[in-house]
Amino acid sequence: MSDKKALILSGGGARGSYQAGVWRYLEEVGWKPDIICGTSVGAINACAIGSGMNSKLLTDLWLNLDKEKVMRYSWKNTAKELFKKKYAPLADTAPLRKLIEEELDLSALNDSEMKVVISAVNILTSELRFFENPEIKIEHILASSAIPLFFPWQMVDGEPHWDGGIMANTPILPAITRGATEIIVVLLSPVGGSQTMEAPGTKDEALERLYELYLLGSYRNIEQGIEYQKEVTKQMSPIEAFLLSFRNRLGDTKIRVIAPKELLGLGSFLNFTREQAELLTEKGYKDAKEHFTI
Repeated sequence: MSDKKALILSGGGARGSYQAGVWRYLEEVGWKPDIICGTSVGAINACAIGSGMNSKLLTDLWLNLDKEKVMRYSWKNTAKELFKKKYAPLADTAPLRKLIEEELDLSALNDSEMKVVISAVNILTSELRFFENPEIKIEHILASSAIPLFFPWQMVDGEPHWDGGIMANTPILPAITRGATEIIVVLLSPVGGSQTMEAPGTKDEALERLYELYLLGSYRNIEQGIEYQKEVTKQMSPIEAFLLSFRNRLGDTKIRVIAPKELLGLGSFLNFTREQAELLTEKGYKDAKEHFTI
């Protein structure tokens, strides 16, 4: 089986413009993935790339994005939350549905030879579900990006689903199980990157760090699992290693991580503005370039 390349796009709300910058650099150097896995905003970017959207079109999409094109706050639902203690999402994502319908070519996505995998969580069964082309529908994309409390859950196969980031914000495992041996992970948090960070000094800093760790969690679990499997495989007999072929694949997997170098602030999560998009696309491009030239 030939080696496969995979691009993993984490969730992180409006920070997703950073991934457009990374994609611009990868496109420039001719690095093309066979597999793209994404969650939440990473799922939207993954489906955009899988549908044939080049880096210029993806960047333009982000630069022309504003909050009104993504969500519409519901004051009625806010009142229910405050006064009736009844669960109701704070925003309506009808604008996001319209945006996806207008900007993403789902027919091209489902006809693409590039494998695209996105994730969501079934609220009733607590099951992490993966959806892939050629059967990706708009409902799957909306489910993957249905941020709990902020956005309404999305019905898939008659059952409610939330953002896949709850359980797999960095969905790297589908790439590994599909034989990827070269993987680029694009995180939307500096936590877990190459820099060592200082301990939080205030409550606000602690809250921000907690959110950053949430974004990172699933990737760290997989990363540490891979390192553990490599060590275990070294101690196996040839027969044991052969029988545990999945572990052998893990040992051959090369993973690169591209991530912002500084904290972006909690406000960046829903900051769908041209100013932030310009800043983060440029950061993504520069960070990717620096990573590959080290």
